[in-house]
Amino acid sequence: MAQPQQLRLSRGTTGPLAVPVTAIHGVAASGKSSVIDAFARMRDAVLHSVSGWDPYAGPQRQPHLEFLDEPSEFVATFVAEGVPYTYGFRIDSGDVLAEWLHAHPRSRKRIVFERNADEVKIGPMFEAARYGIAPLVPLVRPNALLLSLAGQLYAEALVPAYRWFATNVAVQQGDSTTEQLANELGSHISRSPDNAARLLMLLRTADLGIEDLLVTEPDPRYADYLRDLDTEIAALVHHLDHGTVDPVLAERELGTVRAARDALYQRMVERSGAGVSVVHEGIKQAMELADESTATRALLRVLPAMLDALDTGQVIAVDDLGVGLPVEETDRLVQLFQNPETNSRGAQLIYTTANRALIDRNNGRSQRTRTAVWQVRRSAGVSELAPL
Repeated sequence: MAQPQQLRLSRGTTGPLAVPVTAIHGVAASGKSSVIDAFARMRDAVLHSVSGWDPYAGPQRQPHLEFLDEPSEFVATFVAEGVPYTYGFRIDSGDVLAEWLHAHPRSRKRIVFERNADEVKIGPMFEAARYGIAPLVPLVRPNALLLSLAGQLYAEALVPAYRWFATNVAVQQGDSTTEQLANELGSHISRSPDNAARLLMLLRTADLGIEDLLVTEPDPRYADYLRDLDTEIAALVHHLDHGTVDPVLAERELGTVRAARDALYQRMVERSGAGVSVVHEGIKQAMELADESTATRALLRVLPAMLDALDTGQVIAVDDLGVGLPVEETDRLVQLFQNPETNSRGAQLIYTTANRALIDRNNGRSQRTRTAVWQVRRSAGVSELAPL
């Protein structure tokens, strides 16, 4: 977007209260997808600027065509391991111009670090962390983020912020290839029988004629390892739910084990394939995902990611939620986040839509439905985001 825009995922004046659902409405080409793209680009920069960006090129960005020489700035305020943080960075087509991380314990600002080009200042309240951050400063490239390097090298003071982007943010943009769709479905189903049963129940009630999902048994070379990781994940979740372990350390361990599980599953399907097919009512032969309707593929794409977000308390941003689906079915997906019984871990859904009917189905400004609605308008080539 050409001008700075702010999206709040909380409401309240006496104290911020997280809103489970944030809807962003706008007509076609209004710029609403740019909001979701900003989430994706910020997350990608934090996780991959060190390992994924070309070390001899400038930062990866997509500036507004009318403001190519203007820097791009990203800022996020979030809570990681019980502490509020503000993290941001400013980049142009050549370098990282500025980067900062502030903590806000008890509503007081504490500088963790502030970077201005090659100069890095470590806050006086984080003197003990200086020995973990200072040695990294000469190693960070001009076109990479210090938080990215610190997170990958496990600099303790910056781990909470880095891990928030790694494990607490999910983004869905565009359509998935058949291979991606099969991998995501297979991975979600294979984690536990409960996952498979819940997913199948929601699919059967979607009025798409789906009766069952068939998934190839895990490759024997990987099955035992996957089963061990699933058992470890279930044990950690049980201890967290019952308060028998340190929640910070357990959450870190849980994120690590889940990432290892996902990586192992991906390695398995690269060798053997996911082998997912769909059984429809009245049709004996199972259908391949490539042969499914647009509506079925749309639901199969978004549902596993949303259920994962509900299970882990993620912030999930979905562009064009409900494209190809009846508005009633899309509304049911939104209600999963609005209902405290299905959203017990405080997950937050951000979605864009051009369908005003979805916004008007009791999902508007009502406190009862716990949804905030924002509008994107375009004027003279510039998009503006504002609460509706």
